[in-house]
Amino acid sequence: MSRNNDLEEKIVQARTRLPLPRLMELEGLGVQVKKNKNVRCPFHPDKRPSFSVFEQNGRWRWKCHAGCGGGDEIDFLCKLRGISKREAVSLYLEMAGFPAESPECSELSVSSVSSNGQGLQAELRALAARNRCTEASTDGFRQVAAEKRFEVARGLKAVEERIGRKLTNAELTLAFDEWYRLSQPVLDPADTRDFHLLSGLAELRKVRVPAGREAITQAVEAVLKLPLSELPMIPGVPNAPESLRRVAALHRELSRRSTKKDKTYFLGCRDAAKVYPGLSKTEAAIINRALERLDVIEIVREGEQIPDGRASEYRYLLPPNENAAEEDDVGFDY
Repeated sequence: MSRNNDLEEKIVQARTRLPLPRLMELEGLGVQVKKNKNVRCPFHPDKRPSFSVFEQNGRWRWKCHAGCGGGDEIDFLCKLRGISKREAVSLYLEMAGFPAESPECSELSVSSVSSNGQGLQAELRALAARNRCTEASTDGFRQVAAEKRFEVARGLKAVEERIGRKLTNAELTLAFDEWYRLSQPVLDPADTRDFHLLSGLAELRKVRVPAGREAITQAVEAVLKLPLSELPMIPGVPNAPESLRRVAALHRELSRRSTKKDKTYFLGCRDAAKVYPGLSKTEAAIINRALERLDVIEIVREGEQIPDGRASEYRYLLPPNENAAEEDDVGFDY
């Protein structure tokens, strides 16, 4: 009975650490949670959005109104991964940062938990999922697989840059093994798991630009070259300081470059500070808060308030022709 109570307590804590919307994001689905609005179901070809995610009695739930089912985070993993409830519970706790308890577990479950307790292992699994191979095998597909695998390597370098240390051998192996597991149905049968693992580890040495870094660098360089007349005008603040407008311009540029449907993007304060001479990361953080209050940007998800923590996710709110509204002090509603 004590063991069952302990398990239930861990599941309750896991739901706080890794709620359903975040779990879906880590699994590479990118489902947007919107009140009273359905999205396309990830479990069947969905021409008319039939999938909803909602809070009920303090817990997140999902439901496909076309008949795929519904439930909580554990039920979602059962459906998505095609695994048993027991396996889903174990996987969910592991993704939420709880070390697995079974004796056959390797060091992966313990060593792959990030310093902030949110589960580095889950991030590595999500990285593998985002870059998995999904196309049927055709001529030249081995090259496509190599390109996808290299993107995993670039993502791993980006993770190392963010957390400020090298990933362990176990963590690297986890990422490449998960990529291989998800991609295996369409990979060349002649290329084994060991082939892809060794190739991936070797390719880490070839990474020069971590994933995501080139977009930030290019955006900063573009904003630095803009004349004052081409910086965004802040609605209702005609005499806004240049530093504020430069950071707003960086948000605009990242929004333009975003490949996501909702045009969201990530930005850290260190990078935001690079668009104006002498600006510190603390001052950049203050400017971001001011831009949020002025309805220039929306903070979609707060970043982690720790050294080298995850950057905040934003959405730029001004229209493309915002310079024409420099005297308009009415807030925008988008």
